[in-house]
Amino acid sequence: MAKRWRLPEADPEGAAQIAQGSGIHPVLAQILLNRGLRTPSEIRSFLHPSLKDLHSPSLLKDTGRATDRIRSALSRREKILLYGDYDVDGITGTALLWLLLRQLDGEIIHYFPHRVREGYGIQEEVIRWAKQQGVGLIVAIDQGISAWQEVEVASGLGIDLVICDHHLPGEKIPTASAVLNPQQADCPYPFKPLAAVGVVFKMCQALAEAAGVEGWMDQHLDLVALGTIADLVPLKGENRVFAHFGLAQLQSSQKRGIHALLETSGLSASSLKSGHIAFILAPRLNAAGRMREAELAFRLLITESPSEAARSARILEELNRERQELERKMLEEAIGMVKARGDLPKGICLHSEHWHPGVIGILASRLVDAYHRPSIVVSLDGNRGRGSARSIPGFPINQALEDCAGLLEGFGGHSLAAGFTIHRENLAAFKGRFEQIVRSSLTDENYLPTLFVDGEVSLEDLSLGLMGEMKRLEPHGLGNPEPTFACKGLEVMKYPRRVGENGDHLKIRVRQKGKIVDAIGFGMGEYYGDIEDSAQPVDLAFCPTVNTYQGNSTLQLRIKDLHLASSKNWP
Repeated sequence: MAKRWRLPEADPEGAAQIAQGSGIHPVLAQILLNRGLRTPSEIRSFLHPSLKDLHSPSLLKDTGRATDRIRSALSRREKILLYGDYDVDGITGTALLWLLLRQLDGEIIHYFPHRVREGYGIQEEVIRWAKQQGVGLIVAIDQGISAWQEVEVASGLGIDLVICDHHLPGEKIPTASAVLNPQQADCPYPFKPLAAVGVVFKMCQALAEAAGVEGWMDQHLDLVALGTIADLVPLKGENRVFAHFGLAQLQSSQKRGIHALLETSGLSASSLKSGHIAFILAPRLNAAGRMREAELAFRLLITESPSEAARSARILEELNRERQELERKMLEEAIGMVKARGDLPKGICLHSEHWHPGVIGILASRLVDAYHRPSIVVSLDGNRGRGSARSIPGFPINQALEDCAGLLEGFGGHSLAAGFTIHRENLAAFKGRFEQIVRSSLTDENYLPTLFVDGEVSLEDLSLGLMGEMKRLEPHGLGNPEPTFACKGLEVMKYPRRVGENGDHLKIRVRQKGKIVDAIGFGMGEYYGDIEDSAQPVDLAFCPTVNTYQGNSTLQLRIKDLHLASSKNWP
């Protein structure tokens, strides 16, 4: 799908000042400006992350109350239940706290809800089960900020709750023993977009300090990096510190499960990057909660047994392959449904009796990728449906669900992703209402995906030296994407090729003012005919990379988008 390229306003003067003041390449300086970094202190913190940049846990509202209540439970040998969510953020946060409380000789049990049978959030039945187990304190991880009713139930049963969450709070905050969430309006914590594992980390920092545990942080930043990167929170501020040092710690992690996971994933610890977590490790850990039980991933992260670690990693590998195959079949079927309709709807809403509810969120995301329009997928089981919704910029999907609230049993989420439950008899009316909302909200311009480009360069601007400097921008992720550049009027040299097992990828060689560079476009094989049949130059949007083969390193462009130079794709 053709993309509209959006370039920031160039500031050569500002970039030159930053380059001179920081001793960096002007192209790198412009990228920093694009990321909103201007002052010497901001640039220093970004280019040279330090654990000293982490804020004091005491700034996070209720940290003192939480640590006091947990220490009281420890001293009284009170049973503590760690109630974690089933995604990577919730699992790593639970593992992080479990490891510290075990070190403090706590009496702890844990619980993860089943994604299909129970769904997201604290369940009253689990609270009553906890009472039967003799639990006096529940610590909720990656959930709980909207569980004010469940907190009242727990209080009535004599159970206290500590909530560690990062989701946006509603108007009513639970009256728990402690609510740790930097998103609360009255929380003075200076960095708001922590993942749940980051919130747990701050509490563990305070707890370890109060208990006199030394060196604790140096052991477990690997878990913080896993959860932070997997949850797609912005990799800036404290999250950048967590990712930077956590990735380094992952390379030398002492955790048996981490070693086993890297081995089954075919990854080398020495070259681990944020993309490996987001696209390789996180899907395997998430496969546990999607396809079976989150407990599998949790056991992998805490085990000290090499054999258990190897066994758990193999199971996660199998579950992920099963998930991938299921996703492939579901996507094929969903695309068939869209094509069968004839016209492409403004908003996509599909349902099926046999789609796995643990995979519908991924399917909705794939439909957004394919068609760039709000997409909803519903898995029906009897008279009840579970839905997952994904959206595009400019269409807050949570607001659309709120406008359909009378047709839904329950819903929640944010502007780009949400979930809901619905009764079968309301599904047809919901589809009609949803498409009506989309039609009245979006214009044709909204349906054209936007590619954000850091700046226009010439091939002469690119060098291995610049690539070495740009490594200082890592780790990449939300809020700090891999730099993307645009280059105009490149001559395509003879013999473009389709490569890959099915010819899915495009390989070309381009020239500008005598400089020749290879370029590859993954999944862009369909462009082959356009290029082969045209003698026109091309405009490329790309990420510059270094290709090393037999000890020789050369520049290679990884194509993000491609247009014939006459297509006027520039803003």
